[in-house]
Amino acid sequence: MTAMDMTPQPNLTAEEAPQSVNSQEQIQTTVRALRALLESEAEEQRETFAYLKQVLDEDCFSTRRLFP
Repeated sequence: MTAMDMTPQPNLTAEEAPQSVNSQEQIQTTVRALRALLESEAEEQRETFAYLKQVLDEDCFSTRRLFP
């Protein structure tokens, strides 16, 4: 169960109930989209760091690597 499932719901009228369900669905869809965006950004950052690490080690003036 999520925290959202455990939150007490107010008494809704018949007209308000469908709007509440749609709002919950929209919130869940938005949260999933934001999580996917964060995951893709994290992967991009890992790839960028790997590239930068490689380039910096190749262009190093010393025989010692910057990133062992």
